[in-house]
Amino acid sequence: MLILQPERIKPGEQGYNYKSDIWSLGLMLLKCATGNFPYTPPDNSEGWGTLFELIEAIVEKPSPSAPSDEYSPEFCSFISACLQKNPRDRPSTRNLLRHPFVNMYDDLEVDLSAYFSNAGSPLATI
Repeated sequence: MLILQPERIKPGEQGYNYKSDIWSLGLMLLKCATGNFPYTPPDNSEGWGTLFELIEAIVEKPSPSAPSDEYSPEFCSFISACLQKNPRDRPSTRNLLRHPFVNMYDDLEVDLSAYFSNAGSPLATI
């Protein structure tokens, strides 16, 4: 998957820093959730005509988003925060760790050892 941050394509006064990785995290999570590359080719065609069309979409078009009718508000908000075009508008890693999507199940008691001990032989080889 081609992951290009807007500031890497059109740097201006903004260079690469960790907030570029926040953009990448948002794109990867969105792809994992939907199973599709987050940028849809023009006219829903089979693919991008050229790399330049994709680059133009990354820089000029609105950022991709998680469909709110399919995903939790917390997930949609997390993706939206990560995919802000301006890196200055993206949250820090510390703020992402405080995001409701990350900590919404902090109070849930989960016994992973019981899960894995009952999972069966395929996991026993890991």
